[in-house]
Amino acid sequence: MNRFNIMLMILVLGGTMSCSKSSNNTPGITGKWAIVNDSTRFVGTDTFPSYHSNYIGQPSDYFDFRTDGNMYVREGALLDTMPYEVLANNQVRCTPSPGFNDTYTTSQITPTTATFSIIATTPSGQLTKMINLKK
Repeated sequence: MNRFNIMLMILVLGGTMSCSKSSNNTPGITGKWAIVNDSTRFVGTDTFPSYHSNYIGQPSDYFDFRTDGNMYVREGALLDTMPYEVLANNQVRCTPSPGFNDTYTTSQITPTTATFSIIATTPSGQLTKMINLKK
């Protein structure tokens, strides 16, 4: 399955990510982070086939967490801007449109690394996503 089909499947599952704005940024998350990898696994139903992808970050890719609560993402040719909200217990709340509400767990934030993961169950199947970042 090529990259376009994978992105199309993610859009079908819930759209591109957008997150809720917050005033409580976690110290250490703000700033520009390079993408190490972005792994997506989907276990689908008969209608939506299963797949796995592991995008390896390129030098021009980034997640840029700004102090105004907005995050700017460049992953390959894809650009996105979204508000984000950092919650207690190392979690980031995201609301991919339209109306798909889940929370990414931030399992690690150090001065040089951050890992975000999510498991989302939809009528089409189960999506597991892990994003590894570095400064």
